[in-house]
Amino acid sequence: MTPFDTALRVQRREVDAVKVSISVEVERINTLETQARTHDARMLQERALAYALPFASDAWTARMKAERARLDEAAYLAQARLGRLRAKAVEAYGTMRAIEGAAERFEDEAERTVALAEQNAIDDIAAARFLRARAVMRKRSA
Repeated sequence: MTPFDTALRVQRREVDAVKVSISVEVERINTLETQARTHDARMLQERALAYALPFASDAWTARMKAERARLDEAAYLAQARLGRLRAKAVEAYGTMRAIEGAAERFEDEAERTVALAEQNAIDDIAAARFLRARAVMRKRSA
């Protein structure tokens, strides 16, 4: 457990949320592309039929052009949103990696501190044994 765990969880949630938003936006773009292809195919069919029939189709053509313009504008806006989301994902992922690095450094430092304390305790025990053995040697030689 590190002091960075909460921030890391929050950042991971943000990265996950951005991933979901990107998926939604990609799906929206795919839907708009499908609608545009369907629209174009329908326009071609209707134009072919309009040549065969003796009535004016100017209003219908204008409406279809307006619909195509609406689809193009929606696709442009979706692409722009997708670009912003991708930039946000890069930033969120970078922040998450920085927090992970800080958490790892904190854990490494904590492990080094524990290892140093253990080594100091072992050194103290060894020094005490040495001093006792030295004192015993002095008593025997005296």
